[in-house]
Amino acid sequence: MNQPSETHPWLIDPPPDNKPWTHLIARPTWVVVALVTTALVGLSLIQAVPSVWTAVAEPPPSRPAGEHPPAGILTSLPADARSCSGFYRPGPPRRVVFSIKEFGGVGDGRTSNTESFRRAVESLRRYGEEGGAQLNVPAGRWLTGSFNLTSNFTLYLEEGAVILGSQDPKEWPLIEPLPSYGRGRERPGARHISLIHGNGLSDVVITGNNGSIDGQGRVWWELWWNRTLEHTRGHLLELVNSSNILIYNVTFLNSPFWNVHPVYCRRQCCSKICYCSGTTSFPKH
Repeated sequence: MNQPSETHPWLIDPPPDNKPWTHLIARPTWVVVALVTTALVGLSLIQAVPSVWTAVAEPPPSRPAGEHPPAGILTSLPADARSCSGFYRPGPPRRVVFSIKEFGGVGDGRTSNTESFRRAVESLRRYGEEGGAQLNVPAGRWLTGSFNLTSNFTLYLEEGAVILGSQDPKEWPLIEPLPSYGRGRERPGARHISLIHGNGLSDVVITGNNGSIDGQGRVWWELWWNRTLEHTRGHLLELVNSSNILIYNVTFLNSPFWNVHPVYCRRQCCSKICYCSGTTSFPKH
């Protein structure tokens, strides 16, 4: 009987009767079987791990030749925000500018744009080492669930633009409590993520021509007043462990909980921003 080769234990020495080459392959040893099985199990586990975001980083959409990017690029720190110069260090202008419409966004106030916002941020993340990118939100009412920001990124709300928070709690995924709290602020255990969220970021700008971020928080306040809230509510904007942040010329409306919650952050500037939580947020009792 032919013996396994000393150099390649999964091959046997050529048979003396010159049979076809297929007879040169022996049954795989237990080592090979174990390696293949481990690899297959590993791949299946990777695919099975759930993710808060379902968006996949795809290349940004291409524009027809000669078409200019959307207007509204922030080229420098606004004059009336220069008092922040000791806190916020502006980077180079964003040369890459896209509109949420180019990622399938629809600003009719009814169509969910959750995946469009998530896909846009994931796609524009690749420009971080080139000075970053800017995502424009045109005039319209852009309904969305929670989405993350990225470093070297500008979210620009044009005049008449309103980002609407989804009233479906499932579109505000659960995340771990902040370490300094050890539990949710209102309820034990996990908490709902903010509508716009960022963790471990640097060089982030949220600005525009006085556009609005409206959390449509009434449904959340009713859960709180009725004592049926299962998890701590999310904020409109939360930035964690981040630095070099500018929030400028934006209105925050009807938050489910707090409006802007920077925590463990450094070098953050807020200028010309308006917070309003009125009768559309709080239920009448």
